[in-house]
Amino acid sequence: MKLVKSYTARIEGNACKSSNIVFILSKLKEMSQYVFEGGPDYWFDFMAMYHDCRKRYPELNSKILQNFLQLYRPIKGRKLPKSAIKPIIVLDNQNFNLEFNEYAKYSNWWLRFGRRNYPLRGKRILSRIKDVSGVQECRIFVRNNKTYCKLTYVEDSPEITSTDNPVGIDLNTKRIVSSSNKVYHMKRWFHRKMENKKNRGKNNIVQFTKHTIHQITNQIIADLVRIGSKVLILEDLKDLRKSSSRKNGTSKGKELNYRINNCFPTEMFRQILSYKCLENGIKLEFIDPAYTSKTCSRCGSQETLRETSRFECTSCGFQLDADLNASRNILFRYTVENGSPVDPSRFSFGKATLVPLGASS
Repeated sequence: MKLVKSYTARIEGNACKSSNIVFILSKLKEMSQYVFEGGPDYWFDFMAMYHDCRKRYPELNSKILQNFLQLYRPIKGRKLPKSAIKPIIVLDNQNFNLEFNEYAKYSNWWLRFGRRNYPLRGKRILSRIKDVSGVQECRIFVRNNKTYCKLTYVEDSPEITSTDNPVGIDLNTKRIVSSSNKVYHMKRWFHRKMENKKNRGKNNIVQFTKHTIHQITNQIIADLVRIGSKVLILEDLKDLRKSSSRKNGTSKGKELNYRINNCFPTEMFRQILSYKCLENGIKLEFIDPAYTSKTCSRCGSQETLRETSRFECTSCGFQLDADLNASRNILFRYTVENGSPVDPSRFSFGKATLVPLGASS
């Protein structure tokens, strides 16, 4: 399986080299405005659009022009642009070279295209590229009056040779709990999210959210690697929003609907965790989430009581942290469906007493 990553570095160079990039981007900006004004009917006939722009902007390299126009080309599943696309130089692996020179003094990394060599800044980021031949695409753009390039790197993900020691994880808005008794708190992020709601979205917390998700997923992966786990099990929450929708008649109230639909970035968490699992040779699996929080992980009964953070089984008297109980049910359900039958008693932790989080099982 292929693993796709992207690395962003800053492009530097003398005035002549910088002016060359600025000139190309300025022409792409003009062309982008012209193409956008043509409308969807103009975009659908790609060849006619290409030949028209080729005549109007002969200064542009044909491959750069063609790659940029591909951004306007209607593709199934991609929304049509509502405004002119910002100028960006798109290069495939046939139109640029990335070189590493450990003996160079000014910069160890160099980008070559258009018969010019451009030094790159970002040694710590670029050092993650194991093989320069794996860089398949380069996108050059300007941000805050500085020129950057985004390199798309493709490599083979490690093969999963074992499925030993699986771990289940239960997701919540304030914390994430694993069946291995690990807790990952999100209280700080949850507080920022609720404050943003009170301020009617005036505070942009997108970057804060990404940073938080990256921190938590890094911790999860580190813990899985430490205990030698090769399988991570999550609940399949793709229909979560349908469970709190006025349209579907499943509304749970304004406040709770907001928490379910907006408070946890489920898709972002899944995507980031997915590629980090691939990178570390960990298999990511999903199970049906039905009744995982209402079932006793000791006896399997659904005659239970649950308060805010405490779970109690009325059948066997077993008491446990509610999220830890759910994570063990997630693990048990996957193990039963994908392995040999498992005795539920393996998830019993002694007498029917409250097991605190963090205690060893």
